[in-house]
Amino acid sequence: MIITVALPSSLGRSDAATFRNQLIVALEQKESVVVECGGAAALPSLWIQLLHAAAQSAGARGLGITLRGLGDDARASLRAVGFDPARSALVLE
Repeated sequence: MIITVALPSSLGRSDAATFRNQLIVALEQKESVVVECGGAAALPSLWIQLLHAAAQSAGARGLGITLRGLGDDARASLRAVGFDPARSALVLE
């Protein structure tokens, strides 16, 4: 089973905490996660760190986190911080 969660429209700190809790619950249930990004604009560094940490945790458990529908600006923000999809459990669709 794969759990699907939506990236919130607001990417503030309180939204990050709620989203992080959703990811933790999914990983504790030993489920991979698909994050529906809805063409999100550039991702703030807090969110990039959150997604990267979640992907590392998922990878250690043999699970994955997939970002679906990521906009060009969001992809550019990931590249700007040196994201390498070949070395990450975070999968971009």
